[in-house]
Amino acid sequence: MAPPSRTRPVRAARQSPGADSHLHFPGTGLSLRLQGAGPVRRALMGAIRGWRPQTLSAPRPGHRQTLVTQGPGGFVARSPFFQGDLGGLDAASAACALIADLSEGFLANRPGCMALHCGAFRFAGDLILLTGPMRAGKSTLIGRLTAEPDVTVFCDDVLPLTVDLKAVALGIAPRLRLPLPKGTTAAFRRHVAMTPGPRDRRYAYLAAPNVAPHGTQARPGTLIVLDRRQIGPATLHRMDPDQAMHHLLAQNMGDLGSADQAFAKTRDMAAAMTCLRLVYADLEDAVALLRRAFAPDAPPQTNVPLAGPLPDPLHVPDRRSVPVHPDRVLRQAPGIVLRRMGSGAFLWTPADPVVWHLNPVGHAVWALLEIPGSAADLADTLAEVFADVPRDRLTRDIAALMGDLLEEGFVTG
Repeated sequence: MAPPSRTRPVRAARQSPGADSHLHFPGTGLSLRLQGAGPVRRALMGAIRGWRPQTLSAPRPGHRQTLVTQGPGGFVARSPFFQGDLGGLDAASAACALIADLSEGFLANRPGCMALHCGAFRFAGDLILLTGPMRAGKSTLIGRLTAEPDVTVFCDDVLPLTVDLKAVALGIAPRLRLPLPKGTTAAFRRHVAMTPGPRDRRYAYLAAPNVAPHGTQARPGTLIVLDRRQIGPATLHRMDPDQAMHHLLAQNMGDLGSADQAFAKTRDMAAAMTCLRLVYADLEDAVALLRRAFAPDAPPQTNVPLAGPLPDPLHVPDRRSVPVHPDRVLRQAPGIVLRRMGSGAFLWTPADPVVWHLNPVGHAVWALLEIPGSAADLADTLAEVFADVPRDRLTRDIAALMGDLLEEGFVTG
């Protein structure tokens, strides 16, 4: 971490609307240039806690620069991390663009370190990480937890980690999408309305007093993957180590250099944490379960039972490649690195930084391809193991997986 700056920040209120500001946030290698964007500066500082910028007369040499200017239809943001300009922004949306660049700059300044796309909070002990697929409710759940006075919120989006895997709070307030979901309680709606922070018609930052200031560190102790359903009570499930590693790898935003390093880092992190899946339908039900499981004031007799692990889907839902023909014969490509973890496995090639996760089904398919075979052949072999899966579906799923393996260079004809 960079030492605290001795430069006294200029209060945003003293900036005239036409002032030209150059702001440097320590640890980012980034300069923010705001031309005629005093409202954007005020919105930015209203969403950040404990991260005090230096006000400079010019950008620092060698720094990336983000520019925000006043345009005819709103503010315009130009980022060094993304192509093209973002125009027609109000102050809160422009501040959101600056916050995204601050996060990017902070991560880019720390090669070799992990950074997770997740929410994170704690009661009194180690940090609890919340992650999951898009629309799993991560930001809404973190926003709801800002209403719990005994909770400290670290983030709702980006969580950097040090080399020794300690989490670092950026000091950025969680952001909620508006309007709030149907079924949100009146109490939570009042909390959102009364909590300070920049907002517009689409988003609201919750600059609550229990947001951890920038630079606060904590050891991650629990990983929770969110699994939101339409109905049903909130339940916690154990998670197999390979599933936990799969989510850590999928949510990593840092540059770990190589697949070997990525595997080693995520393996160490998964091994050091309790890894769970939270199945829930109702927001308040989920918060109540988290309190019973982790809050220090939970009565001892309310120990939360853990259900068994939930299976991964057999099929590949988001495949990008074309399934192979069921009769096409393939085999394992030479030089592939495989590491087992729990009941699953991870594959990569030495020259590629991407690590590929195989669930138990995928691992079985990969192992069978040590001898050349087709999707139809493998379906014959695995039909007894998956007797409840229709044969045509089993063949299609294996052909889809083999198409992905072929696309990634893990198998060859």
